[in-house]
Amino acid sequence: MKLDDPGLENDVVRLEVLTEEDRVLIETSGVDPDMWSWMPVIATGTNLHTYFDEVQRARREGTMVPFKVFRKSDDAFAGMVGFVDVSRTHRRLRVGFLWHPEAMRGTAVGPATQLALLERALGSRIRRIEYCYVEDNDRAIRAAEKLGCQRDGLLRNYVRAANGAWANVVVLSLVDSEIRASIAMLRDRVAEMQLA
Repeated sequence: MKLDDPGLENDVVRLEVLTEEDRVLIETSGVDPDMWSWMPVIATGTNLHTYFDEVQRARREGTMVPFKVFRKSDDAFAGMVGFVDVSRTHRRLRVGFLWHPEAMRGTAVGPATQLALLERALGSRIRRIEYCYVEDNDRAIRAAEKLGCQRDGLLRNYVRAANGAWANVVVLSLVDSEIRASIAMLRDRVAEMQLA
């Protein structure tokens, strides 16, 4: 199985590879401008279009698999996420660029998206899944820890964020059996949220 194979879905969400044709969808989606303050600076600028260009370049080079997310119950656009820094040789990747519209936060969409990603990564023989967040992004760090991620460490002054500040980055990961445990936990959480 390849990371970008079609059919990445579960009962709640469907993920499709993000392509150039999706630029307008993302531009008009209401992506929170604050999201860009968490992103690292890239040489060409710090706005939606330059990041979108960078994502498409990385997709073509095979180091990233970006996805758009849809809620299956009504086919509503439900966000974006990507497999980043993909290393097939070392069977590792990072989950990044995760964003859901505010109205879908706290619903089954978030856990179902993570579930789909982890199942696809495991099915593609990935052995290490990383999550890297600017140290001040407490909400994202807590969410990764709820998945069962272990803290690997802190990278000091690791990136310059789009807002100009130098940021420490917290590295968390799931490896081997932890991935399976996280999948089992997410299946239960999604099922509970669907019943609520």
